[in-house]
Amino acid sequence: MTVSLKTHTAIASLFAAVLSLSTTAQTPAPNTTEWENEALKLRLFYPSDLTKADTEQVMHDGHLALFGISGYSDPKLAEAANCLRPILLLELLPSPSRLNAKVEPGFGGGTRVTVTPTVSATILLAELDVNCLTLEQQKATTLLTDMAEVVTKVPGMKSIAQPSTYTIGWQKVHMAAAQGLPQSNPSDPQLSGQLPLYTMGISTNWNSHLLVWYFTSNNSIDTLNRITKITVRFGRDQAAPLYPLTIGNATPQP
Repeated sequence: MTVSLKTHTAIASLFAAVLSLSTTAQTPAPNTTEWENEALKLRLFYPSDLTKADTEQVMHDGHLALFGISGYSDPKLAEAANCLRPILLLELLPSPSRLNAKVEPGFGGGTRVTVTPTVSATILLAELDVNCLTLEQQKATTLLTDMAEVVTKVPGMKSIAQPSTYTIGWQKVHMAAAQGLPQSNPSDPQLSGQLPLYTMGISTNWNSHLLVWYFTSNNSIDTLNRITKITVRFGRDQAAPLYPLTIGNATPQP
């Protein structure tokens, strides 16, 4: 069969368009940094103002110790969460030189300086070690949902969005979000955080790997919305935002 020059040109143009679209999907957007884990067949594109940090700093005596995430009161949930193995830790650190200082007249002719710290944030990606879980936990049908909803179980934190399940391409994920003043020790309110904290948990079973993302941002729900828009690519699927929606300022649910 002979292919006409016109048909050949059309096929070549279509192939070039598909190739261009595929390349675009794999190219980091401006001001983002790429991270890839070949073993997981997972790629992320995160904001470039976040920096990679040592995952050991969120571990204490072999247990996860991330502010606003650890400290949940459910013993079974705490036991399962201790089987999380950090893979990637990203941080947005406040700069002391960028502190917002407001100078106002004070008592007796003096001045009063009020300092508002800049926003900090973290993204933690961890894998739930199945071999660490009890047989009961391995059989639980709500395990991934529970791991996402860990953020709402921390003393001092309240849910600000209805926990939900949605898909990224063909991949099903679970989400929960919270805000409040987390208490590292519920019996001692003096140990509570002084700045409001916003958190989100996202979990999924990808390629037989139980993956969990935890996002935290102090004093700014806008920053939480920004960092939860990191782009994720599962295997050969199309890259897409991990959480595509925006959470507005909300009154914590009782």
